[in-house]
Amino acid sequence: MNRIAPPESSGNTALLDEARAHEDRLRRRRLVLYAGANLPSETVRAAYAPGLGAMPSMGPSFDKEQPGTQIVSRVEVAVREAACAVFGAGWAEPRLPSATLANLAVFHAFAAPGDLMLAPAAAHGGHLSQRGGGTPALAGLACEELPFDAAALALDAPEAAALVRARRPRLVMLGRSVMLRPDEIGPVVAAAREVGATTIFDASHVAGLIAGGTYPNPLAAGVDVMVTSTYKTIPGLPQGLVLGRDAADGARLAALLDARFLANYNAAMLPALLATLAEIRAGGADYARSVTENTAALASACRARGLPVIAPEQEFTHQFLMPIAPDAAPRALIDRLETLGILVGTASDITRPGRSALRVGTQFLATLGLRAGRMGAVADRLAALLVPGGAGGVRLREEVEAGASLAAVERLLAGE
Repeated sequence: MNRIAPPESSGNTALLDEARAHEDRLRRRRLVLYAGANLPSETVRAAYAPGLGAMPSMGPSFDKEQPGTQIVSRVEVAVREAACAVFGAGWAEPRLPSATLANLAVFHAFAAPGDLMLAPAAAHGGHLSQRGGGTPALAGLACEELPFDAAALALDAPEAAALVRARRPRLVMLGRSVMLRPDEIGPVVAAAREVGATTIFDASHVAGLIAGGTYPNPLAAGVDVMVTSTYKTIPGLPQGLVLGRDAADGARLAALLDARFLANYNAAMLPALLATLAEIRAGGADYARSVTENTAALASACRARGLPVIAPEQEFTHQFLMPIAPDAAPRALIDRLETLGILVGTASDITRPGRSALRVGTQFLATLGLRAGRMGAVADRLAALLVPGGAGGVRLREEVEAGASLAAVERLLAGE
């Protein structure tokens, strides 16, 4: 006898229906320009294997505590091999549920409480899992900010290298949530090696571009450890992935996870990640190129329509910024844009301290099949809702009718 009430009798039928319909809304009724969003393919979703998560899978591959987990071990090994092939890594750890927790595990594996880490500042696009006052504090790390070149929209590599040599940190965290063009990291990696520091690159936002060859591979530049999520420029299900060059580092992280960090994890996710990596190997170069071409085309089209844009002239990633007028409340702005059919986030304006910007991402559009030739229509939609405001920022256009805006978004996504 089934003692669990079916969903229809739980009182949440309407909510469950709405949740199931949400993907269709994102695909057909909302223009998703959020820089940290993506959708996996049908193949990836079909690969999700609930049976692999039916019981714990504690311990190293082929040496787990539970019976019936040989298949989990085999899939773990296959995912590691595929991830290493995609990213040119010497080892891979796929068992963590997010990049934030992956960063935390890396901090504990390669540093001790009280150690110093040089990391990106929040004002320069540093994520809470990277910067002082965020996740590093959970590992007891002291953080100091890496220098940033606002004019170049990138890490100030010479100054950062000098700071590494002067401060002799235990860890150096590279990468940010806001990366509008590739950083030059070679001088920093060389300085870190001189002082015995471990370098970490958080590639969560650009991993799909790294795999596709439109963003330089940090591991090839000598970075020790690379951490990424799997659902931004990688069109997969949300998960964490850690990769590195030296097998001894991988063994060190795995020993920590097995002894102190992972009593269990959802092994059902692994086949989906394996399918995602297979798709990247087959079509990742074309996909990454379409993302960066979209970014270049959309930034140019927005400028042509009089909208202020913060973006490089070349070497694009999946995102650019639009500064927000000082008298426009950032949260209210994105909330109103959502009612008008545009999903976009905010970030610090990396060129002006204390200011905010809209962060516009193009990877979701590439996943839907929208290419650079369609970015003019996307810019038209943005220009219909936003106007230049004070101090070089944008504000909402007055008297925009929500119904008409939503209909325009649907027509755009339908290719009309």
